[in-house]
Amino acid sequence: MGLLRSALLLGAGAAVGYFASRRATTSEPAQRTPGSALLMREHGELALNPESQMGKFFDSPIGKPLQPYALRAVEFAARVREGMQEKEMELNAKVERQKQDLRPGSLDTWDRQMSSAEIESTNRRLAERELIEVEAEIASLEEAQKRAREQRIARDRQLGDGFFN
Repeated sequence: MGLLRSALLLGAGAAVGYFASRRATTSEPAQRTPGSALLMREHGELALNPESQMGKFFDSPIGKPLQPYALRAVEFAARVREGMQEKEMELNAKVERQKQDLRPGSLDTWDRQMSSAEIESTNRRLAERELIEVEAEIASLEEAQKRAREQRIARDRQLGDGFFN
């Protein structure tokens, strides 16, 4: 029963879609362009085309209250896309750094014989880079501890001497 029902629903949906598309192509004028829901203004900004279905929907009494939520959803999607592009750029930069990094035994230089001087200089550069990263991390932790200590002292001053007795 379930399989037959699913097949009938699928067939009915296909038939309705077919007839709707046939009716839409015969009743609409040929002037309609793809993506006509938005109009391009002179300054390059996009605006809703008042003749489009979305423009008509948001002008209707049902769509008017939903418009701020739709705009928030579009803004959220734009922020997510921007964040994804930023992360992609970071990953691409990381891959480029790894490609430029000559390490003994790395896959991009496995067939090349390195002299002992090259190995020492590469190891020295790696050690210096790691040392700089560790020193920067230690400095940031010390700064965070210093700020936390200052915040605790300021909080204790606000509480007063009688609070701890």
